[in-house]
Amino acid sequence: MPERDDDVVMVRRLTRWERLGMAALFLAGVFLVGVAVFVWTGYYNISAKSEHWDFTTEILETVRDQSIHARAGSIAVPDLDNPGMVALGREHYRGGCASCHGMPGEERNPIAREMLPDPPDLAYAFDRYDPSALFWLIDNGIKYTGMPSWPGTGRQDEVWPMVAYLKSVHEENPPGTVVDNTSGDGEPIDSYGFHVLDECSRCHGDAQTGPVSDRVPSLSGQPSDYLERALREYRVGLRESGYMEPAAFALTDQDISQFATLYSQYPPQSGETAFDPEQVARGAEIAMNGLPEDDVPACTSCHGNGNSQFPNLAGQSQTYIEGQLELWRNGGRDTTPYGQIMAVIGRNMSPRQIEDVSAFFASLEQAAPGGGQ
Repeated sequence: MPERDDDVVMVRRLTRWERLGMAALFLAGVFLVGVAVFVWTGYYNISAKSEHWDFTTEILETVRDQSIHARAGSIAVPDLDNPGMVALGREHYRGGCASCHGMPGEERNPIAREMLPDPPDLAYAFDRYDPSALFWLIDNGIKYTGMPSWPGTGRQDEVWPMVAYLKSVHEENPPGTVVDNTSGDGEPIDSYGFHVLDECSRCHGDAQTGPVSDRVPSLSGQPSDYLERALREYRVGLRESGYMEPAAFALTDQDISQFATLYSQYPPQSGETAFDPEQVARGAEIAMNGLPEDDVPACTSCHGNGNSQFPNLAGQSQTYIEGQLELWRNGGRDTTPYGQIMAVIGRNMSPRQIEDVSAFFASLEQAAPGGGQ
């Protein structure tokens, strides 16, 4: 009878899934080593003079567009055909976007053309994106492209005019059309230069003209102390605005004083004339007596009592006043001491009360230079 060999080792055969798992681990290891070698050797050329590989561009664009559409689908779109919204968007496109994207339908400057990715001609933005997607893109920006997010946190009310302007360009100008390169007053546009009074007047108006839009405040006759404080708050980022923060950042103390003094001396501009008398009467009651049951003080206790730290509301457009009160009501503009006061008031007012008090102040004659009213 043969002897049993106790040294024989029985080896279990791997299952199909175990073999696949080991192969996957091996391939993953090879891939990681390959990536490490690829990165460490600096093989990939990051020069902006060298285009991405085609498949890299395809992947990046697909990831970008899918990310935008996944986040923009639930965004409600306002009326983008409002002329005041379009006019405001046009002016801020000139100041904030044209340096890279150029005026729609025109050549961009040579520096922007050498960027990678190349900033597109936004006359064709609506060929690829719908309004909600464009809003999300402008508001949030895109990583690693040079496209910044909107500077004013929580100021989505400033982003929609940009979308409205691009929509108007898309609808009114066939492909290849060169868009008229003039401002609202017929003066040629300089998208790349800066002069404090030119930059202010093209939106806020001057001694002869009013604001470019009913969404912009008239600064004529406003107290110089208030104007200086507001600009300094914008300059240091204490007060949020994608429009005003970049403009104020470039101002010196002397610029700010010059601006505030000049606008405080400008004569009033004629504003809206047609109002609902009943709405104005309801607004007058709030402005004069407040809403004691809702802890809302009389507006005139601060606005119109001669305090140079508060803006004059008389003659401002109803749309502008409503927009600011809605911002405070929804949690915006509460980053300054005065803004925190107004945020409490805004939250305690209903939408109808906001409309009423805005109509009342809009119905008044604009204050004369000197700022007391």
